Amino acid sequence: MDEFERKLGELLTSPFKDEHPPVSLQSRILRNAAAARRRRVAAGTVVAAAVAGLTPVAVMQAVPERSPADDPATVRATSGQTDLSAVVERGTIVRIPRNLPGKSPFEAMALARDGTVLGAPQAGGDGNDGRSTGIWRAGPAGGLPALVTETAPGSRAYLWTMAAGEAGYLWPDGERLSCRGRSGEGPTRTLDAAWGGRDRFFADGPAFVWGRDADSLMVATACGGGARTYAVGGTLETFSYPHAIVRVGAGLRQVDVRDGAVRDLLRLRESADPVFAANSRLIAWAGGGALSVLDRDTGGSRKILRTLPHAADPAYAGRITAGDRIVAYTAAHQDEDAAESVVFDVRTGREARLGGEAWAAGDWLLWRDGADYRLARVRS
Repeated sequence: MDEFERKLGELLTSPFKDEHPPVSLQSRILRNAAAARRRRVAAGTVVAAAVAGLTPVAVMQAVPERSPADDPATVRATSGQTDLSAVVERGTIVRIPRNLPGKSPFEAMALARDGTVLGAPQAGGDGNDGRSTGIWRAGPAGGLPALVTETAPGSRAYLWTMAAGEAGYLWPDGERLSCRGRSGEGPTRTLDAAWGGRDRFFADGPAFVWGRDADSLMVATACGGGARTYAVGGTLETFSYPHAIVRVGAGLRQVDVRDGAVRDLLRLRESADPVFAANSRLIAWAGGGALSVLDRDTGGSRKILRTLPHAADPAYAGRITAGDRIVAYTAAHQDEDAAESVVFDVRTGREARLGGEAWAAGDWLLWRDGADYRLARVRS
């Protein structure tokens, strides 16, 4: 055993220090992040790492990499192939490779309404070292993800999700929220130094929205700008501008982030802890093994899927995203690189089951297909 192996063994067997994410982070939040525990593997190797501010790196353009014209809109499913031709426009499918030069494979963490994909290198078996740093992005042009800004070695353990909208990009940095401006421009700033690392955050339209201390809602319209605070008495669950969806016990409440106006929506019947997503017309949630939607205009709710993948398996964590027309539910294994998804077309009632992760936002669908990601525009 050489000196490096000896020190590594000591670090891995020593108690975690305060520099690590709060204990409650896993139980409250990581259920919304695919393969959550896998992302934090070997976090003990970074006890001594300092999360210091780094000089921003200029955004690079990804090289377009469209799929061949004859590439069918099919993906690997649990068994055989799943045809997405009825869901996406085949001519818009692009490939986003995961093999970042000199880094661990790219892991998507957010899809924006304009087709922007944000992510970071996976936290590999060698811990959160130089191969796991940086905030990276891809988009409708396809091709290799481009570096938006560097991050400190050791900070990868905190990156459990990201958000992107018109206001810019948002991600966790320890117990702070960091951001970039529109399209990732400008310097990296701290949006909230007292965020705490525990509450959800979102970006949609011209606003950033995040929870604070479980009972407060914070809203900002610019990276590094001032924030408004609304006392909502509940937990932020999802956001579709201009409405934040807050849960108070079994009740769902809608908060207009422009003026703080509150409207009660419905009381949930599910006993399990559900996950949520929203667009301008509906709110979707998955709980008790089923997927339900609420029509925000009529107030009527209904179950649209009664069998979600791995619903009763505690090894899998659920995540749900909503586009203009489709809802995507993903069950991702928390220790292994494995996931299954259901893509549901609310307009037609069709569903597609995929053997990998999936995200929906605006009129875009992102999915994992083998060693790469695919991004395509949803049929109108």
